[in-house]
Amino acid sequence: RLVSFVNELSEAMRNRKGKEALDRILGELAKYTDYHFALEERGFQACAYPGAAEHAAEHRALVGKLAGIVERHKKGELALSVDTLEFLSDWVKTHIMKEDMRYVPYLKDFKG
Repeated sequence: RLVSFVNELSEAMRNRKGKEALDRILGELAKYTDYHFALEERGFQACAYPGAAEHAAEHRALVGKLAGIVERHKKGELALSVDTLEFLSDWVKTHIMKEDMRYVPYLKDFKG
């Protein structure tokens, strides 16, 4: 879902509609983040993932960054679409492709 948010925002920015798309994307992203992180953390508990506390702390940091972006959006910052796109891209590249891959062996059988 994060990749689709990146693609949607990138497309909107190319069409000079990033600011309009950002309101919807940020709302959906906040909901998705709550759902996704809760699911992951239930999985950590179910499979006794040893890195659960550290990973949950990273989740809180991402939620904090997202809250900062939402606050900046409410204030009408103009460069926010670019910053948000960078945030989402980094989330996919760093958190998902590196950090999340560490728990995959532990969650193979988790049905969450």
